[in-house]
Amino acid sequence: MNPKSLAAALLALAALAPQANAFQMTKKAIKNQGIFGIVVANTDMAFYGRADSILSLSFQEYTTGSFVVAEVVIDMKDSNQQFRIYNTRPLGTADITNRANRASAANSQNRGLDPSAASKLPIPTPLASIESKVNNLVSNSTGDIVVKTYPTTTHAKTVEMVVTSKSELQHLYSKMRCLYTGIEVEAVDGASIEGSNGATVAATAAGTTAAKIKITQIGGVLFTLE
Repeated sequence: MNPKSLAAALLALAALAPQANAFQMTKKAIKNQGIFGIVVANTDMAFYGRADSILSLSFQEYTTGSFVVAEVVIDMKDSNQQFRIYNTRPLGTADITNRANRASAANSQNRGLDPSAASKLPIPTPLASIESKVNNLVSNSTGDIVVKTYPTTTHAKTVEMVVTSKSELQHLYSKMRCLYTGIEVEAVDGASIEGSNGATVAATAAGTTAAKIKITQIGGVLFTLE
């Protein structure tokens, strides 16, 4: 297949991939204001825990060789389980280029040279953009399936969830970090939408108008991801 045909095929596949984040943060969606929840829309995946039992929040990104993994980890007090929510995608052109450029800068610095003057590989932005969308499509095809290989990749006391978008993970971590450290953020007021928690999630995901409020606490918040 020639480059033009390949690009056209990739672009056609990319058009099928979701373009918008579905991240939603709804306060008072949980009646018990001491509890927070994280759910993945249109799946059975859900995690609920006590807000005052969160010991730490962390975000990291790493490669397994063939895939790039971005993950948020939540450690809970008095629990022997660790909660992980992550996104995986195939290693792409931009990832390889960025890593090569960082290695080149580090090499220059080790040699006593100006790292900012190190030679850099160009990032093929048009192709990388298409490639990113295709990688999202590949990820989305198995986005709700967690693969565990005991005991090499995980252990029995790990609760894991998979999401289809790294940006949604970053949204989740950013908002949870703000609330965990007492920084005010905006959320949907779940009390302004009639119905059960499930109806609230469905309504907000569908774009139903709901009041917005400022909050500083994780308790009572339902985080919804795609």
